[in-house]
Amino acid sequence: MKKESILFIHGALASKSQFTQLISLLNEQFDCHAINLPGHGGELIPASGLTFEEFSQAILSYLDKNNIEQTHLFGFSMGGYAAMYFAHKHPQRVKQIFTLNVKFNWDPITTAKETGFLDPEKMLEKIPAFANNLMVLHGMNIWKNLLASTSDMMKKLSETIVMSEEELKQIQHPVLLGIGDRDTTSSLNETIKVYKLLSNSRLWVVPNAAHPFEKINPERIAAEIRYFFLSA
Repeated sequence: MKKESILFIHGALASKSQFTQLISLLNEQFDCHAINLPGHGGELIPASGLTFEEFSQAILSYLDKNNIEQTHLFGFSMGGYAAMYFAHKHPQRVKQIFTLNVKFNWDPITTAKETGFLDPEKMLEKIPAFANNLMVLHGMNIWKNLLASTSDMMKKLSETIVMSEEELKQIQHPVLLGIGDRDTTSSLNETIKVYKLLSNSRLWVVPNAAHPFEKINPERIAAEIRYFFLSA
């Protein structure tokens, strides 16, 4: 029997390696795939910058290249929003969507807070291990450009509407919105707002979980993925 496929979409400043441990827990049940979004994991930053349209095109190209007609999507943080955007643009290519710790509300105050973390010199001074990890993930000559492009993308999110409430309402796929109860990047309130907009959604509040993906028990996530994607 052919396995159901899942495409894993990573968060900002991460890469597909973010899901290595999680995928190892799911390979028996699913045909697992992971993608490096533009600008991440050695992929070039597009001339137009980092946009969800560029992310959507990258996802579409990956599915076409790998002959995947339809797939489940799992997206963490920025990757979760990319999954929602792709499903809106290409609904026929998506079965179900599972997002985790997505920031939906990019108001000027929280945007300024998030972009304030993206100064490479401050990173090298205050969190050198994290900066070194970015160099390894994305390349010595790319990581600073990635920080600048990510900052630009966040600022544009606070100034423009990528998906309106009406466009979100048009998403008919089953969607599971996961949110850590201690996430200070996203929030339970903004996740609930989107949950109420969607016509076929479920809400999963992860207890004692902050924003970073690596801080959430992968076996807990894997169990929820199996239940959601295999129960329909």
